Parts: sequence; structure tokens; C-alpha cells
Amino acid sequence: MPIYEFHCKECSREFSSLRRTGQINDVACPSCGATRVNRLLSVTARVSSDAAQQAPCGDPGACCSPAGPASCMRPGGCGCIS
Repeated sequence: MPIYEFHCKECSREFSSLRRTGQINDVACPSCGATRVNRLLSVTARVSSDAAQQAPCGDPGACCSPAGPASCMRPGGCGCIS
């Protein structure tokens, strides 16, 4: 199940919730209980043990910088596009 991020329209709190895909419309704010919430755009995390793949795109040592953006999407690439 994915973790979704939400913003409450009533109390302005941002919170995360582990939800099934079909349940993303049945969300209540844990702070005030309001059901008027907006789903926020979340980033996808990619975990790697290679320190070079954890550097931001375009930074020295980033996985994409030595070979250019075309290498980012290859198998084993970091997936970032600068």
C-alpha cells in the first residue's frame, strides 16, 4: 500500500496516510477530523547503497553527470533528469 500525503483545508495541517489506492477519497485529518483534504504531490524515494546515486543530478559525483542525461534512465541509472 502506498503512503499518500494530504493537506487539510480546515486546519492547514499536512499529514501522511497509508492507504489502498481505492481509499484515497475516504481520508479524515488526524488533527481536526475534517474530511475536506487535498492530496499533495509526493516524490518517489529510491534507496541505494551507492553514495554517487544519492547525489543530486548535475552535482559532481551524481550518477548522471559523467555520462550525461541519457545514462540516467538506463538499467542501474539513477532515474534523474537534469
